[in-house]
Amino acid sequence: MRISSIGVLILSWWIVSLFTSPEILPGPLLIARTMFQIFFEDGPEGHSAYFRIGITFLRILVAFGAAMLAGIGLGLAMGLKKIVEYSLLSLIPLLLTMPTILMVFLAVLWFGFSEVGSLVAVMAVVTPFVTVNVAEGTKAMDKSLVDMAKSFKANRKMLVRKVYLPQLMPYLFSAFRYAFGMTWKIVALAETFGIKFGIGYMFFFWFEQFSMDQVLAWILLFVILMLSIEYGIIARFEQRAFAWRRSYSMVG
Repeated sequence: MRISSIGVLILSWWIVSLFTSPEILPGPLLIARTMFQIFFEDGPEGHSAYFRIGITFLRILVAFGAAMLAGIGLGLAMGLKKIVEYSLLSLIPLLLTMPTILMVFLAVLWFGFSEVGSLVAVMAVVTPFVTVNVAEGTKAMDKSLVDMAKSFKANRKMLVRKVYLPQLMPYLFSAFRYAFGMTWKIVALAETFGIKFGIGYMFFFWFEQFSMDQVLAWILLFVILMLSIEYGIIARFEQRAFAWRRSYSMVG
């Protein structure tokens, strides 16, 4: 079903491109050829596509990891300590309502076209959502299981691994999927605004050259790479993590 919908989209794109100038909407065959050339020709400033993709991936991983760690830490603190929850009750909703593009603008204005700007933008947008998800999961935990584990003298490491983590897994994966999706969008946006050497930088570079085939080729390449990671790695890891649910339902 998913493949057929993609086929319909590509067919519609091809039909519309027949009645449109290639400078406005290049056809899928031209874009496919351009994407192929990207990997075998050095781009602007002598850097290869592999270099630019690697830089963007590194930025995404660093920003994503920092946002997840901060969100999980704050979420656990909010869920377990009332004083932390009351302290952050006004700040978290404020950050959640902040438009993403505005946060990127502010980060660029404050920190310039630097790595710090993209990191701050990602953390300001992604961390609050992860925090709220983890906090809600912490509050929803079965406290009787925690009390029982403590009565059996379970240490902190065992509590986290055997009691807290299994109950938080659905909330963590929900936050994980959202955080990853938002992170690569924000990093691409920050690179488009002026951070050099990444995939987003190539969007803006070719836009200035009025080369629509290159713009669309880089955009499509970026989306394909990110979706491949999300559905090829993250989704499979999630299925393995929750394989016990299928086994339990079959037994039941």
